[in-house]
Order: sequence, then structure tokens, then C-alpha cells
Amino acid sequence: MVFAMVLMSLTTVQAKHEVYVIHGFCSARIVMHKINHYLQKAHYTTKNYGYKSIDIDLDSLGKQLYFSIKKSGYDSISFVTHSMGALVVRSMLKYSEKDSCFPHIYRIVMLAPPNKGAEIADVISSKKFFKRFFDPNISKMKTDSNSYTNKLPIPKHSEIGLIVGIRGNKKGYSQYIKNDNDGALTPTKAYLGIEKDAIIIKKEHTLMTQSQYVCRLIAEFLKQGVFISRIEK
Repeated sequence: MVFAMVLMSLTTVQAKHEVYVIHGFCSARIVMHKINHYLQKAHYTTKNYGYKSIDIDLDSLGKQLYFSIKKSGYDSISFVTHSMGALVVRSMLKYSEKDSCFPHIYRIVMLAPPNKGAEIADVISSKKFFKRFFDPNISKMKTDSNSYTNKLPIPKHSEIGLIVGIRGNKKGYSQYIKNDNDGALTPTKAYLGIEKDAIIIKKEHTLMTQSQYVCRLIAEFLKQGVFISRIEK
């Protein structure tokens, strides 16, 4: 009897967890390399996930992510997203929420997510020349209430940590956006309203992915569900 119990404990398969690291619009996996490497050194199993953010529409990108995770065979997953990467995850929810066998989504750390659209998308979409190159997705990230972004599902069963950037003055990084901003959006456009924790830091939209401080914040939330380092040192 004792031998059988010991044998069972030795053959029990441990639950497997993976962290998907997902870049943003007009970007690539290399931008997330520092974050991915930091998490691997912290003993997380990660996947630095790449996708064609300009050529493929958000709905199709969500479906691709869904199938990628289904193939992975993990029991649970977490996400670290930058910018439009958060919208890819939310687009994926349209498929994963209908699948009772889909891995549990534990925690999501969103860096500068345009959850309510991005003011810079409004600016670019108003210019026919630039819209030509950046659609189909730039128009989907507009801030109006009827935009694709504002109709996406919200991950209500996951713990969400939000990291948003500002410049720390009234003007922000972009002169085309009113109020302080990170160069692409203001903090108000990032919030979903269900975040477990959120922090505003003085970082530019793209460059925050290269910050050691941001890496530390991400690791803290993935481990404890809260940001510990409230002041950058």
C-alpha cells in the first residue's frame, strides 16, 4: 500500500505553466527580448510570441494566438503584453472563452495597452497617406466607443497588472495628444477598470520594454499579483 502511494507520487505529472510575451503594433519579438530573458532568468517558462501586426487584422491574430496556445499543451498560462499585444489577447478571448479545455489564464501584465483605443491611432487614421500603410489595425485602435478595441472581451477571470507611461509634464511625449502621454496614448485609455494593481511610470511607450525597472515590476506581479517596487531605483 505504502509502495503504491510512493509510486503514484513519483508518477504524478505537475501542472505546467507558460508565460506568453507578446509585442505590440509595428514591432517584433526582438523588442521583447529583454523582458523575455529576464523572466527566464527568474525561472519562468516563456514563449516570446511573434505575429504580423501590420499585415493581419486583429481578429485573425487573436485566432492565431488561440491555436498556438492550444498546441502548447500547458495547463495554465500568463501573458506579458506590450501595446497592441493586449488587444491580441483580448481578441483571442472570443475563441478561448467558448473552449472549456483552454488553459486557465492566470495573470496578465499589460504594458501601455490601448484598451480604450489610442489617441495616436486617431491622429494616424485621419491622415489617408499614413492610414494606407498602417491599416487594417490602426483604425481598429481608435478611441471612439464604436471602435473594434472598445468592443473586445475583457479578461474578467484573470488578475491584471497595468503599467502605463507618462513624461511627467502637461505636454507628454507627443505634441499631437492632449495631456500627459507616453507618445501613443494617455493613461486613461489604458485602464479596463478591473485591474488588480496599476502603476504609472515616467517611460516612453516603446522604450519602456527596455527598462530593467519594468522587467522587475513584471516579475513582481507574475509572482505576487502586485507591484512591489513603487519607486524606481
